[in-house]
Amino acid sequence: MDKLHIKNILLELCKIPSISETKGELLMAEKLYEILSEIEYYKQNSEFLYKVPLLKDVGERSFIAALLKGNPASRKTVILLSHFDVVSVEDFGSLKDYAFSPVEYTQVLKAEDVNLPKEADEDLQSGDYLFGRGIMDMKFGIALDIEILHQLSKNIKNFPGNVLFLSVPDEEANSAGMLEAVGFLNQLKQEHALDYSCCIVSEPHFPKYVGDKTNYIYAGTVGKLLPVFYCTGKETHAGEPFSGLNPNLLTARLIEKIEQNPDLCESDAGCTTPAPVCLKCADTKVEYSVQIPTSAYAYFNLITLKKTPLEIMDKMKALAVEAFKEVLEEVEIKADKWRRLTGDQLQIPAILPRVYTYSELYQLCTKLHGSKLEQRLEEVIINSTNTDLRQLSIEIVQELCRHSPDRVPMIVLFFAPPYYPSCSGLDSYPITQGICEDVINRAKTQYNEPLQLQPYFTGLSDMSYLGLPNSINTEAISKDFPLWGNKYSLPLNMMSQLNIPFINIGPLGKDAHKYTERLCISYSFDMVSKLVMDTVKNIILDKM
Repeated sequence: MDKLHIKNILLELCKIPSISETKGELLMAEKLYEILSEIEYYKQNSEFLYKVPLLKDVGERSFIAALLKGNPASRKTVILLSHFDVVSVEDFGSLKDYAFSPVEYTQVLKAEDVNLPKEADEDLQSGDYLFGRGIMDMKFGIALDIEILHQLSKNIKNFPGNVLFLSVPDEEANSAGMLEAVGFLNQLKQEHALDYSCCIVSEPHFPKYVGDKTNYIYAGTVGKLLPVFYCTGKETHAGEPFSGLNPNLLTARLIEKIEQNPDLCESDAGCTTPAPVCLKCADTKVEYSVQIPTSAYAYFNLITLKKTPLEIMDKMKALAVEAFKEVLEEVEIKADKWRRLTGDQLQIPAILPRVYTYSELYQLCTKLHGSKLEQRLEEVIINSTNTDLRQLSIEIVQELCRHSPDRVPMIVLFFAPPYYPSCSGLDSYPITQGICEDVINRAKTQYNEPLQLQPYFTGLSDMSYLGLPNSINTEAISKDFPLWGNKYSLPLNMMSQLNIPFINIGPLGKDAHKYTERLCISYSFDMVSKLVMDTVKNIILDKM
């Protein structure tokens, strides 16, 4: 492996500000296509180099694929998967102009004596780290994959297998690139009679805590759901607070019950998910007035391992009922204090703790309004100017509540995009264990570098869409996603057809999505690059 070539490609890729949902993603696709076009194999076989537009994508983005076909002909194929988008650079502050120039940014951090966290400063002073946006998440992985194509193509006549490079946009947002690529993978598989033996992803591995010196590989990936609680209240003037119910009380109690709650974490095979956090909470009131808000919402980041969407929905509904009851009890206690304080014979409205899933409320409304309801919800989607799929989902639920048979306080529970299915590769794919053991053994014997196998990659990843666990009820998933089939869906059937084993062997990186994002040079260039190349060869040659 040519370390200098990998570094040059890496720095070239980092220069492109490929922030999710910006024009930078278009520039990045063009750059990747250009770099791959320079490989002699694709000069001779341009039909195997693909720039595929995303259908109905407002940003007109594309993903890039490159098929390397060996000789003698073989069905065995290893996929090299990556994403080329990055998160924004606002966290870089006054230094954001350097964010996409790792060498310069690293020099500036040293020269200007920026006050960095202790571990980041130690890494900076060591000289073994390059800092910059996207350098570890995940443009090193892309540069490595390109180098693997470059090296294998030099002697492709003696390579008894195939390699497919695939790099997609939008992984940091809604995974639109990978979701589109699922159909492409199935189509390519049929056209070229390919057998997808394994997918290798080179997302960086993460220290579990500050000072963690262990290096990891991953044989599975966590999942994610975004449960949303839309709460309606009972309107009242601010001067008569006990005559109504403020929906902000409901969202506040929900946040109190769910935020950082370890009881909502999952554990499996030594892996425990992060505690859930509220990603957004707001009411829907637009203008100032002394009327309390009529509705509010909160949505949460919930990481999963084994639990299905139906199990999550049941748990969230139970919590919502508890939260509603507790709020009503507290209102009664406060009203009683007010009575004693003022001598008033205060009467508060009788409210029941009504909690519905989206599908439950939809059925109630359909009985009342029939097909007109579906037509009205379609109009909301068509006429909305909201490009955020979370907010558009909330608009749909808001409209649904307007058609409710009873105009009473309630909590409507639903899911908003994105949805990432979890997958334990060790449970699902027999080949995965052998590949992991081979990688760990080679790291130890050839590079004197111990690796630890983790059952799940704990960052969200497009690996989630390489297959579909049998435990997921594909029919039931869609019912509580207001946008499902219109603006958002997963190609569930095609994912089931793929079911590709995968493993993540990545560089050592730290502080993803922070201004201190950095890549360990020695570990990544000296070992990981060779380890991934050898793994590709060994999978093709059945040497695990």
